[in-house]
Amino acid sequence: MNIALIGYGKMGKAIEQIAVQHGHHIVLKINSANVDQLDHLDNYTIDVAIEFTNPSSAKENVLNLFENVYISI
Repeated sequence: MNIALIGYGKMGKAIEQIAVQHGHHIVLKINSANVDQLDHLDNYTIDVAIEFTNPSSAKENVLNLFENVYISI
C-alpha cells in the first residue's frame, strides 16, 4: 500500500516505521516545510493518507486532500 503521511512529527515517524515493517511504502511525507505539496498530489500514487498534525491544521489539510485526490470507486 502507498501511504501519504500528513504530519511527520513523532507520531508520523512512528507510523512510518510500523508501516514499512508491514511492507507498505511511504510515498509522501508532509510537514510544515513542504505543506505546499498537498496541492500536487496527482504526482503521486497514494492509496491512503494519514493526517496526524494539530487541530489548527488538520481541517485545512483534510479539505485539501479532498480537493486534490482522485478517488476511484
